[in-house]
Amino acid sequence: MGQHLLPDWKQALDPFELLAPPDTSVFQVSDNHRQLQLHLRTTCYSAGAQVVQPLELRWISDDGTVVDSTETEPQVVLVQGVIPDSILAMVDTSSQPYHFLQPNRRLKLSYSFAEVAFWILIALGAAGATVLVYWLLRRRKRVTEEAEIGPPQRPAHEIALEELDKLRDKRLYQAGHVKLYYSGLSDIIRRYFEARYEVPAMESTSFQLLRDMETHLTDQNLVSVLGTLLTDADLAKFAKHQPDAQTCQRDLENAYVLVNKTKPKPKPLLTEEAA
Repeated sequence: MGQHLLPDWKQALDPFELLAPPDTSVFQVSDNHRQLQLHLRTTCYSAGAQVVQPLELRWISDDGTVVDSTETEPQVVLVQGVIPDSILAMVDTSSQPYHFLQPNRRLKLSYSFAEVAFWILIALGAAGATVLVYWLLRRRKRVTEEAEIGPPQRPAHEIALEELDKLRDKRLYQAGHVKLYYSGLSDIIRRYFEARYEVPAMESTSFQLLRDMETHLTDQNLVSVLGTLLTDADLAKFAKHQPDAQTCQRDLENAYVLVNKTKPKPKPLLTEEAA
């Protein structure tokens, strides 16, 4: 009778898969012919036209001396996806292919007012939270920028005049602290000129500072006043010279003059002429 050898179904049926072992039936047609019938229950997870490749069937005689084979014709199978029950309810399944009973049917969904209001509140809450976060981020950025920039810098002459007032109110030279008085007076004038004209006044000697200021002070009287003040300060600080009270007062007044005469002039206000 011989033996039939079936193919490796997993490889032969790809992309189809067997859902159960094949049902094999053999029918004796004549003494030399037999008919082999296979029932395959398969599935496929790829929709569309799929090809069942030719299946090779082999026959071997009982003594193993005779081997023969044949193969089936390739088959094209149209695989359709699974149709949900909600769609099948609108389909006439009694005919092939399926026909929609109501192609233009519209599904009406009913919601209660409470359900609609709930989702509206959720949307409004999300929008409000977004706006709040945006506002907080903008405010934080503005505060950070203001902190980095800091308050506007005061004009140099305002600071100098304020420091001269404080030095005057301390009454240092009246109390005999002449050296400390001239040290403060000289530093105030040096800091002012350094900020006003961007010269290295704090690091310069009196001679160097006076030379640098000659290019900025067009009034020679101011140059002379500055030279006298710097000389008196050097004598008091380094030569243990003790200027009298009149000289100390004069140098303080000259310091006010130097600041007021060299401070920036205010910009004129624009006025509209009356028609």
